[in-house]
Amino acid sequence: MSALAVWLFVLLAIALVGAIALVVRAAWVLIRKLGALGTEMNALQDDLDETVGSRLK
Repeated sequence: MSALAVWLFVLLAIALVGAIALVVRAAWVLIRKLGALGTEMNALQDDLDETVGSRLK
């Protein structure tokens, strides 16, 4: 195998590892943000239930 082929293979491997790392990081951030969004949606639902409930009484 030529030296150029070896260097290209190494660069391809580094690019692949970097792409995998970016995908894992993006998934981690998405999961964190979805958790915060779920908490906020529950709080909004509680506020809505309280407001609608007080108008029905």
